[in-house]
Amino acid sequence: MRFSKQLFFSILFFSALAYFNASAQQEKIKKIDEFITQAMTDWKMPGFSVAIVKNDSVIFAKGYGVKNINKKDPVDENTLFVIASCSKAFTTASLATLVDAGKLKWDDPVTNYLPDFQMYDPWVTREMTVRDLVCHRSGLATFSGDFLWLSSDYDRKEVIHRARFLKPTSSFRSRYGYQNIMFITAAEIIKSITDTAWADYVRAHILNPLKMNHTDTSYSLFNKDENASKAHYMKEGVMKIYTDVQQDNAHGALGLNSSAIEMAQWIRLQLGRGVYNKQRIFSERQSMEMWSNQTPTGNGNYGLGWGIGYKNGKKVLSHGGGMPGMISQVTLVPEENFGFVLLSNYEVGMVSAVNNYIFDIMTNAEPKDYEKMTLEAYAKRHDAYDKEIKRREEMRAKDSKPSLPLEKYCGTYEDKMYGKATVSIKDSKLFLQFAHTPTFRGKLDHYQFDTFQIDWEDEFLTRGYVKFDMNFKGDIKQMTFEVPNSPDFIFTELLFEKIN
Repeated sequence: MRFSKQLFFSILFFSALAYFNASAQQEKIKKIDEFITQAMTDWKMPGFSVAIVKNDSVIFAKGYGVKNINKKDPVDENTLFVIASCSKAFTTASLATLVDAGKLKWDDPVTNYLPDFQMYDPWVTREMTVRDLVCHRSGLATFSGDFLWLSSDYDRKEVIHRARFLKPTSSFRSRYGYQNIMFITAAEIIKSITDTAWADYVRAHILNPLKMNHTDTSYSLFNKDENASKAHYMKEGVMKIYTDVQQDNAHGALGLNSSAIEMAQWIRLQLGRGVYNKQRIFSERQSMEMWSNQTPTGNGNYGLGWGIGYKNGKKVLSHGGGMPGMISQVTLVPEENFGFVLLSNYEVGMVSAVNNYIFDIMTNAEPKDYEKMTLEAYAKRHDAYDKEIKRREEMRAKDSKPSLPLEKYCGTYEDKMYGKATVSIKDSKLFLQFAHTPTFRGKLDHYQFDTFQIDWEDEFLTRGYVKFDMNFKGDIKQMTFEVPNSPDFIFTELLFEKIN
């Protein structure tokens, strides 16, 4: 009788505890839902999607807003978004499966698999390992060389080939520099070992086992999908849709397009240390390898395809993704067996605000006013850009003129890394066209002396300045660029020399 009473009260206690925990979890989800709903209005966000995983279960998945501002079709948890650099962890997971199979070692030289691979420095070429490719310590600057793939017609092999002309900004392995081309190279190593393209390998070894059947690896497929979001931007107070020109030439660094509900399965695999629904995809040893510190990033570290940091005393694995008009974020908190994904179709600070709020709510911390903080920071950045444009307008020598007739600036120019660009006359003004990036073009308006201003036709680029330099004979020798607030591009690494 005494034993039965103890059992009864134990059952009653644990039932009450389970009810309390479930009730507390639902209250958290309610707060998160309300926060996102308000943020949609504050940020004028067209469409957004979220999924939260806790203890190997999807406890919340929901879409907000619309896929296309012109059609008003609603976003749901199955809507596809471009996840961009969140694809990088899929690349390292794919490499991990090859390590498990004994076909690759993280510290193998890249040239073992890609004999034609070459960096600017021959010593770095010899010493570069597979690990170096995927932890951002190549010596190249953040976003260096992105001209080669973003919106360009170069294929992956040409992108990798031209990386040899990129000059390092730090010594090898000494400093963090976020690098897309190195991950593109890593994807080609997968192909060299398996004779299978990155997209097909990821499909067979990760997406299919996780039943991520809607997730695709092609922009052409993405653009044809009826439940895919469009990328948006704001111009002069009007929300518009980006013209999609991206090619599938950066697999490894990006390439996946997925939904919140399917990315939740990826999170389950990661929190399961390589196990999904009792099926092992990669070993626990490789899971820990990918989550281990490789390159210091200031307040944190970068592992193999994951950013590593600490928040509220807990270790956090995370990665963001960004393409014109799309922002994504994946966050893992292994200690809490908790993770979540955020997907959006407008590039503003809402993802950051929601990310911080969900983290605090789900880890029982008191949230700060992330909406106010992020909105103020976003406004400050835009104000700083507007002030810089105004400053440049006020300081320019308004009465100056070009040194030469416009025809003298025309011709073909070439940068060793990027390739060719042409300057011609169109509607009585100079007109610039990058040869391998159709949208990188625009009319050149005189700014001062031999410097011209360009408002690019590309919807992603901000106002820039093109400076022409002469040789001692008074002929145009070269042109250089300066683009304040340039998104993801280092225009100062371009040096176009006039070749005819």
